[in-house]
Amino acid sequence: MNVVKFEADVQRQHPRFKLPLKCIIEGYRYECLDWSVGGIGVATGKTRLQEFGTFPVDLEFPFDGFVFTLRVTAQVRYNDPVKGRTGFQYMSLTEEQLRFLRYVRDAHLTGEVVTLNDLLDLTSRSIEHHTRKKEAEPLEPSGRHRYAALAKRSLRIGLLGTLCLAVVLFLWGALYQKLWTFRADESLVTIDSAPVIAPSDGVLTNVVTEGAVKAGDPVATILPTANNKSISVLARCDCIVQDVQVELDSQVRAGQRLLSLRMANAKPHVVAMVDYTEAQRLFRGARVLVDLPHGPRIPNASIRDLPKLTTTDLESGDRIPINIDVGDADLSSFVGTPVTVRFVQLPWTGLPLTEAVSEAVGAIDTGSTPPAQPKG
Repeated sequence: MNVVKFEADVQRQHPRFKLPLKCIIEGYRYECLDWSVGGIGVATGKTRLQEFGTFPVDLEFPFDGFVFTLRVTAQVRYNDPVKGRTGFQYMSLTEEQLRFLRYVRDAHLTGEVVTLNDLLDLTSRSIEHHTRKKEAEPLEPSGRHRYAALAKRSLRIGLLGTLCLAVVLFLWGALYQKLWTFRADESLVTIDSAPVIAPSDGVLTNVVTEGAVKAGDPVATILPTANNKSISVLARCDCIVQDVQVELDSQVRAGQRLLSLRMANAKPHVVAMVDYTEAQRLFRGARVLVDLPHGPRIPNASIRDLPKLTTTDLESGDRIPINIDVGDADLSSFVGTPVTVRFVQLPWTGLPLTEAVSEAVGAIDTGSTPPAQPKG
């Protein structure tokens, strides 16, 4: 119990040991009464050192055969000339100094360093080499766990790639719809027909309302108001009566449309009304998409022909009719039905817009049809 004792300071407690140490202060060698990691007790006798004064102190550790000297800076914490004792506290120890002091303390407590009179003996120090315990290596994951981790990582990468691709496709679709597609203002399924015109004023006494007629057959009879001699209106082709615009026994005028005839082999097609500014783009060629109401899309629709543009069209800015061929699609039951027509232009095909306009204007000046690409 008299070998180790404790002293308390303001911040912490350090166990103090009685070791055969000497210390040199201001050129005088003193005997150390006790020693700790935090300070030392020195037998200064009647020598009175300035309280709270800071002094360089050389600690001498006398080992068998050599003396180890450690210089530290210490401050006087108390001075008792009656007991002949002065207490010092280490100031600003370096990491190396503190490591050495802790080593001496631990070695003394474990018995590796013992005191023999005025020497520190290392003979009882164990010479066994203590190696640092090697941390256990992580176990190698099993094949199933490795495959599961790989699958999870692949799934995350796949989901991220799919999300990025979806965003890119969405942005590309929006840009494509904005720059390279446009929609017709109005579109209607129709069929080519020939009007039958009244040759003179009179009363309509007879008219064919339905069925097929041959070229030269009478389709209407008019009784002129000037005389009682009736006039027969003859069909100009082998046609089918499409519709009648006047009623029987009604008064008609010269040039009035009586009925419409269509060729027996005529095929329905689509007429799309396109704004003039958009119609100019069709001279570069375009793909046509025709969507039937509540029905499928016509896959092989194409522009039949482009109309001749006149100076009046350029000045008026009216909508231009575009005839669209529907290929092999049978639209007989859709005649008169509105449809949806969109024109699609690939960004890497066709003439530049400025060249297309120049060719269209040149065709107006020469009176010829512009060199269009209706099957684009």
